[in-house]
Amino acid sequence: MSQLPTTHDVHLAIYDLSMGMARGLSAQFLGPQHTVEIIPHTAIIAYGKEYYFGQGIEWCSPSEFRATRGIHPIDVQLLGRTAKSERQFEDWCREQAANGNFGMQSYDFFHRNCNNFSEEAARRGLRLEKGVPRWILELPQKFLNSPMGMVVRPVLEQMQISNTAPTNLTGGGTGSARATQPSYAPSTISTSAVAADANPWANISAATPTPATQPSSVAKQASPATPQLDKQTALLSTDTGVVKVCIDRLKPEQKQSGLLSKLADTETSWTQQDIDSVHRYLRSVVNKGAEHVSFAFMLLRLAVLRQPTCSDMISIEEQSQSTSHVANLLLGGKLNSLATRSMAWCVLSNAMGSTQPLDWDSFAGKESCELTQVIDQALSDSDPAEDGASLPSHVLLRQSAAAFLYNSARRVTDTGNEGTDLSECTMSILLGCFEHLHEESDVTTRKRHYMAIGELLKSREFGETAVGLVKDLGLMDEGIRQGEDEEVAELAKEVMILLHNDST
Repeated sequence: MSQLPTTHDVHLAIYDLSMGMARGLSAQFLGPQHTVEIIPHTAIIAYGKEYYFGQGIEWCSPSEFRATRGIHPIDVQLLGRTAKSERQFEDWCREQAANGNFGMQSYDFFHRNCNNFSEEAARRGLRLEKGVPRWILELPQKFLNSPMGMVVRPVLEQMQISNTAPTNLTGGGTGSARATQPSYAPSTISTSAVAADANPWANISAATPTPATQPSSVAKQASPATPQLDKQTALLSTDTGVVKVCIDRLKPEQKQSGLLSKLADTETSWTQQDIDSVHRYLRSVVNKGAEHVSFAFMLLRLAVLRQPTCSDMISIEEQSQSTSHVANLLLGGKLNSLATRSMAWCVLSNAMGSTQPLDWDSFAGKESCELTQVIDQALSDSDPAEDGASLPSHVLLRQSAAAFLYNSARRVTDTGNEGTDLSECTMSILLGCFEHLHEESDVTTRKRHYMAIGELLKSREFGETAVGLVKDLGLMDEGIRQGEDEEVAELAKEVMILLHNDST
């Protein structure tokens, strides 16, 4: 009589990392239509152990896990019974760590998190038909689809089960769940990281960006053949929901706190003195060190959009110093975090897209060495051929830099001082955006590249010269891709119309 194979119960433990606060916080930050009940962490319970993913795959007894972290599951679901032995499953875990699927450096809150591990472990490691509930797996996308998703992202990324000691997978393949004794500690939220990965406007729709009245001495050239290109306006980051959070982290003196609070109200009147004071203060924060740079940039992106109520007293000296300082930090390689670089481009893009005059405006008629370097840096940061291009932080950086390039293209055509010749800056934007289109897969970034190209090709002054340059260099073969996003396809089609219209 053959013996039936031994099977083991497998359960899924579901925790709420927000400790009941998710519903209130998500309604406040994400909007009522994006409200979520919990911020879930899941783990697999089998063989009397709890398996989870944080900084690598780890396991210990369920009671020890809960006691050392002070949290308890809100639900435990039976997933089924597995014929896999404890040794077989833990060998699978080691294999996933070794091949990088769930290694110590693999964690990504939105794409490779504890819930993704539980799903893979249940279905592939333990060969069960049931895994993690779909609503849990789809929750990250729900955050990303919300207006404030990118702003609260750093907070969520910190709310993960982690430990700073080596994981159980470093034990030389002995199969022991405790080959290396980890030192457990509850995860903490670093105040300096709250804004680190935020990019408040990375997902702005190119078709419906925030309107801005542009300083233009030359009317835009509209054409019945290019309606999508004609309706585009400057890409501006105007979200004010993070102002209070930033002020709380920076802890300025009372008077300065009052001025910074005014950034949250777009209808508040400003004096030139108050605007200058805000710029000086935020630059001083940036100069103090890296800890609060992201918070300063989040406020500075709003400050560059503010103008004094009395228009005959406008001075751009302090704003110019701020934008120049941010540009120099980018050029000097002093912003090591990709998220902080994204926020820096947010500041410069707002400055380029605002109604404020800029010292850089002179580049339309004369070459500006600094601006040429900044545009080259934006093209470098928006290069899809860089290592890790598919990672969310790299995608956000490319989107940010591409927005700056588009607003810069608008600034060129708005000034109307370039004549029929192309400046070095204009050629860099035109050719650089064309070059990136060949390898760029992100829809938002592709959209912004086409917008920048179209803006330059439509210019009454130098559009014909730009079209001729593109034709001479044989860049017209960048056609519409199979399965292209509908709006991107429309923009690409209109760019092709401009390039084939000899009367442009």
